[in-house]
Amino acid sequence: MASPLVSDVAHSGLSVADLDDASALWCSGLGFTLERTFTLDVDVTAATTGVHEAVIRAATVTFGPHRIELLQYDPTRTPGAAGSPAFLGTVHIALTVTDLDRALKLCVRHGWQPVGTPHRMAGGTRAGTAKMVLSRSEG
Repeated sequence: MASPLVSDVAHSGLSVADLDDASALWCSGLGFTLERTFTLDVDVTAATTGVHEAVIRAATVTFGPHRIELLQYDPTRTPGAAGSPAFLGTVHIALTVTDLDRALKLCVRHGWQPVGTPHRMAGGTRAGTAKMVLSRSEG
């Protein structure tokens, strides 16, 4: 049997409307650590993403071994189906939190809205824990 092609998850990427607000949420609010910030100019952005005539301001935040790149495109690109989990390219990230109510209040202050209501997981490794989905329409 051949060895696996993928050996690690380097990071997850999340396009955001406001890098400063997103950094505040992830670092000051949720407890991630700011690893670095960087800017990709128009040429590098086009070469690496295929998005032309845009600059990317970015921050990499970490929590243990997990890395998330927060990417602010300037000018902003908003898809017609913003906020829909069915839109191709939508990203989701699952977080385990110690206080769901506090996490929800914090996220709502940063423009995220609950989709439905929290519910208890009935089976699997997370049986008995609560699950909550949040969505944010950037734009």
